[in-house]
Amino acid sequence: MADLYALDLAFDLLEGTPDAVLTEVRRQLESRDGLLGERGPAWRVGGMLVGEFAANERGGWSLTIRQELHADQLPEVEDFLVALAPHIRPPGPVGRIRHHEHESPDLLVLREGRVLQLALDRR
Repeated sequence: MADLYALDLAFDLLEGTPDAVLTEVRRQLESRDGLLGERGPAWRVGGMLVGEFAANERGGWSLTIRQELHADQLPEVEDFLVALAPHIRPPGPVGRIRHHEHESPDLLVLREGRVLQLALDRR
């Protein structure tokens, strides 16, 4: 049985986010080997795999993704979020993650430059 997770992220980046950070987001989303580059039907978690990143009307950037990731990729997701943390508006919840065998996701929260995974139910 594969150790797969459904990852959903949705947040805004501040106006003035450095070009290097924006370039890395695009690389992760647009390249086939990028962490967030898969598109189409998910294999185990259901639904579609998507990734959208665009300028918003407030002058910043909006990111929404849904990906199916293996447990081995989770440290990369954490590194990605920690790198984005200073540029996320507002700090706090940024998404959720769910093991493919669980009914309920865990909330992903940025707090003091760290990514916390908060269980929404007792397992």
